[in-house]
Amino acid sequence: MQTYEYYSSVTSSRPRRHPRRRTLLRAAPLALAMAALTPALASCTRASERLDAESNAVPEVDLSDIAEVPEIAALVPAAIRERGELVNGAALNYAPGEFVGSSGEAIGYDMDILAGIGKVLGLGTRTEAAVFAQIIPAVGSTYDVGISSFTVNEERLEAVSMVSYFQAGISYAVKAGNPFGIDPDDLCGKRVALQVGTYQEELSIERSQECRDEGAAAYDLLAYASNSDAATNVAGGKGDILMADSPVTAYAIARSRGTLEEIGEIEESALNGIVVAKDQPELAEALRAAVQHLIDSGHMERILAAWGNEAGLIPTAEVNPQP
Repeated sequence: MQTYEYYSSVTSSRPRRHPRRRTLLRAAPLALAMAALTPALASCTRASERLDAESNAVPEVDLSDIAEVPEIAALVPAAIRERGELVNGAALNYAPGEFVGSSGEAIGYDMDILAGIGKVLGLGTRTEAAVFAQIIPAVGSTYDVGISSFTVNEERLEAVSMVSYFQAGISYAVKAGNPFGIDPDDLCGKRVALQVGTYQEELSIERSQECRDEGAAAYDLLAYASNSDAATNVAGGKGDILMADSPVTAYAIARSRGTLEEIGEIEESALNGIVVAKDQPELAEALRAAVQHLIDSGHMERILAAWGNEAGLIPTAEVNPQP
């Protein structure tokens, strides 16, 4: 049985009120988060924060054909343009968005998108590892931007500007062929595999109680330490269905060698956004134009497809979109 060895954080960080979902598994437990906060990316080498898998598991996306677009590059604030580098803060514990590769480098679709944006703007890019909750307060001082799977919500838009670039939600996977005839809209009495401490667990507990209230069997919740364990057990038939963030589910399916397949629709879909300081409207517009260029040129789809997440492609990048 193949093991899907990606690392993901385990607690919620987003208010549940509007819309009712959290930021995709982004805040790590304190001890782990503090271990991830390092002054240099090269020091982020803990095995628990790396993807150490077969050599073909991590895609290498060729960005060499992305060229600078002078009219977009001209929008970059002078201080950043003179420095020649865009500095990003990211919590490197959320595969496939952003995590640490086997050589200690930041990898993931967000890192490839960042690199593509840099090329369009004629800038180098650098990502510094950070605790997720500490990124937004440091954008505009320590970091120019925060690209780290931030869900766009009203609370964040009060503090910072956000440039939309991706869409994600909750999705499901079952063993290939759906041998147990699972319907994600009717999981009463079913073995639901997920990562402990996530929004999916919280939501499943609520839905399980609804089953009881209706006189049906409760969910048989299989809560694992990681999404990789949950995916492995669904592929092996020990669980009926995997419930996870859509980027995580898509990545697990892409790496499953045909043992998993997606089922049902993505629920509670929400935009992800690049965080920019409110007093940097020129930078926000430069990023929006660069993201739109990547979308229009097909580079964004190519990057996302390499990571099994082309379903998250959006047609239009916006500054401060409506959540």
